Amino acid sequence: MAMIRSSTATAARAIFIATIFISSIVTISAFAQSQSMNQSMNKAGDSANQTGEAIQGNASDVGANISEGVKNLGSNITEGAKGLAKTIGEGLQDLTK
Repeated sequence: MAMIRSSTATAARAIFIATIFISSIVTISAFAQSQSMNQSMNKAGDSANQTGEAIQGNASDVGANISEGVKNLGSNITEGAKGLAKTIGEGLQDLTK
């Protein structure tokens, strides 16, 4: 009977130690995965921010180009209108001769 108790106590200790060991491994693995996930999320966030900044910069460039194009178009229209008015004026003068 004493031998059975000794075997049972030894088995119980072995199971207890194995449980603690396995729990430690699972906990360490979970923390490692959590840390890896945090790093991945941070990298994804940084990438999204950089993409947003690039889009914003491109939009600013497009806006500046459009503004410059509109200025040039307005200038060309003004010059064209002046040329047209001059041509019409000269044509009217020729009619009066």
